[in-house]
Amino acid sequence: MPSVAIAPAAPVVCAAGGQVAAKWAALRATLAKLEAKQPPRPQVVPPPAPIDPATVAARHALARAHSAFFDARAAKYALRDDYRTQPGRFAQLRAAILRCREVQATYQAAAAAFHASPAGAALQAARAKYPRF
Repeated sequence: MPSVAIAPAAPVVCAAGGQVAAKWAALRATLAKLEAKQPPRPQVVPPPAPIDPATVAARHALARAHSAFFDARAAKYALRDDYRTQPGRFAQLRAAILRCREVQATYQAAAAAFHASPAGAALQAARAKYPRF
């Protein structure tokens, strides 16, 4: 008795492809009948919530302040490894530190304004749903 492993493979015949196509056609016909019995329900899409211009302004101010704070802090940290012996080095470092503090205060004010807005209240309510770990 010949082994299955050494038996030649049967040639692929297109008849199986015809059977698959017939099954797909039957399936499509069945689905068409079912759709005819139950017409699709209209999708009810709620209208988008109105955008409050004050909230948008608060978000933009917060984003600008955060970007400025990030840049000022990066500039301050870039001067950390600057060991030049020129007399203007400490004045430049002091200016960077003062600029960073000034921008940080602006960022804190923008964050307080954002959290006082309705969007900030909604953010805090969403955060309250999930415990911090």
